[in-house]
Amino acid sequence: MTSDSQSSLNERILIAYNVPKREQRGRDIDFLSEAGVMDEVNAVRDALMELGYAVGIAGIQRSAPMFMERVMRFRPQTIFNLVEGWQGDNQFEMHFPCMFELLGISYTGAPPLALATAVNKWHTKTLLKQAKLPTPNGMVCSEVPGRCALRYPVIVKPAQEDASLGVDFDSVVNNLADLRRRVAWVVQTYHQPAIVEEYIEGRELNVAVVGDQIPVALPISEITFDIPEHLPKICTYNAKWVAGSEDYNWTAGAQCPALLDDALTLQIQNIAVSAFRVMGCRDYGRVDFRLSPDNQPYILEVNPNPDISPEAGLARSARASGRTYSQLIGEVVGLALQRGAQDLETRPQSERTLRTPPFAPRRAIEPQPEFAPEVNLSRNGSLVPVNAA
Repeated sequence: MTSDSQSSLNERILIAYNVPKREQRGRDIDFLSEAGVMDEVNAVRDALMELGYAVGIAGIQRSAPMFMERVMRFRPQTIFNLVEGWQGDNQFEMHFPCMFELLGISYTGAPPLALATAVNKWHTKTLLKQAKLPTPNGMVCSEVPGRCALRYPVIVKPAQEDASLGVDFDSVVNNLADLRRRVAWVVQTYHQPAIVEEYIEGRELNVAVVGDQIPVALPISEITFDIPEHLPKICTYNAKWVAGSEDYNWTAGAQCPALLDDALTLQIQNIAVSAFRVMGCRDYGRVDFRLSPDNQPYILEVNPNPDISPEAGLARSARASGRTYSQLIGEVVGLALQRGAQDLETRPQSERTLRTPPFAPRRAIEPQPEFAPEVNLSRNGSLVPVNAA
């Protein structure tokens, strides 16, 4: 065991995640992107244990007070925050970092305001425009539009979803009649406005960014398309989540580092870091781009707390930078631990304990179904099951 691992054994890391639940809106197939969180939990757990941390796992399912009680009982030095919503609703994502802050516990990833802003694609676009960062022209539609001043073709997406929910090849439309039909479908299916943007023909790039005060862009990754000519070159929901589907097979490849000249690479990486800062991201994030045929980059999405599983784009870029997966996870959790230590130093001695919320349960909690995955305890670290609330 290394000296770093020995020092880590005294540090307790709690992995927090949302137990997958079908949403009340959207399509039945949309559940697949929620269910994938367990692969992420397992991978992060294994990496933290390899680094020598004592690891606990807590899933939020029904009761927020019971979840908070379990967090306090474990008494972590920091929380690895993989919570992306609650009860199938991503609008609750921002509330959990608020909860951790009220408890006085540091956590990985973006703070509440960044999460609240990024979940709304129109708010994101507005901030990027104000910062003079390149993003396609667009409009937001809470009802079927009577006209469209944008240049066709345009792409139509739910305004408050991530993971490409609601995106398929019919999302790209070429006239007002098709635009009206697609907006109506988004509003009726997802119970929210649609965002409409000018579709940028070209290459699809994503840039992973890591760091806190000094964020750094990792090597650029490019999605390689093998899509039939009559279809738009986009990453649909099925391409990301439905293994074995035509969409998935047509977009299963990636080139990292992307084949770009040095000047263009630096330009795109600088834009990505600027977007990361503008949105208030922290620790790790991903910025998705379209690169037009004349090499003009356009920001499509800014993703705080993106998928950090080993096969995701963030980890791919980390490997291209020379980091192992465990080193990436160690870097992210190290930033949170550092913030926690700095916060502790600023508190009066009498407040250097977990803050107990007034609504914490006063009686013992009955055992709940266990959602912590099976684990090999022969590693350097150790696992402390915490159950799901």
